Amino acid sequence: MTGMEPIAHIHTDLPQKFGIPRNSFLAPHLQGRIVFEPEFASNAAVEGLDSFSHLWLLWRFENGTPGGTVKDIATDAKTQDRSGTNVKWSKTVRPPRLGGAERVGVFATRSPFRPNPIGLTCVKLDRVELTDDGPIIYVLGADLRDGTPIYDIKPYIPFADCHPDATGGWIEDTPWQELDVEFPRALQDMVPPAKLPGLVEVLRQDPRRAGSKHEPNRVYHLAYAGLDISFTVDETQLTVVAVNDAQD
Repeated sequence: MTGMEPIAHIHTDLPQKFGIPRNSFLAPHLQGRIVFEPEFASNAAVEGLDSFSHLWLLWRFENGTPGGTVKDIATDAKTQDRSGTNVKWSKTVRPPRLGGAERVGVFATRSPFRPNPIGLTCVKLDRVELTDDGPIIYVLGADLRDGTPIYDIKPYIPFADCHPDATGGWIEDTPWQELDVEFPRALQDMVPPAKLPGLVEVLRQDPRRAGSKHEPNRVYHLAYAGLDISFTVDETQLTVVAVNDAQD
């Protein structure tokens, strides 16, 4: 990304790639907070932004960058993306929507491992807070890792950006199957109420790598909002078995 510098960074509840939804609309309650770099922290620069309902974010995939606090995640989570592709771009990838088994061209997917690691996300604008240190933009549906660099912010314009006659290509032939989530009430009560809806949405999407083998007794760990969420998956049933502070 020669010649481009981040204008901001987004802060989210997901410090690792493990668990990040494959699209923002799959987890509409995930919270994000965009904080500008000092050079761009101007309240005047966001004047009029709060009149829009949705925003486009242009950002950078930081493939292979370690992070997070929960150690027991998929063995190769640091070297593979959500599609199971190694940390370099490939002409073809295995999309999660196809179970991680079939390959399609990288430009027919939204795989993070591209010639240029550029991400594009549409998020819902929650509110804009003006402070003495510059604006802070709060968004929902933030399918980005905590600390992701933001290169640009643009308003979503319905008459120009929405195409009712658009087709979804091969994706329309492979509808996404969500998991059933069993989350005991006592464990739910250990999650801040404002964070609970987004967590359940993340779990429903199956945080595991596409094509993961069936290991019903394996306990997976998801770092979320400062918590360590332990769960198992048996076929289409995900069961939360523990909630602890992430530092424990």
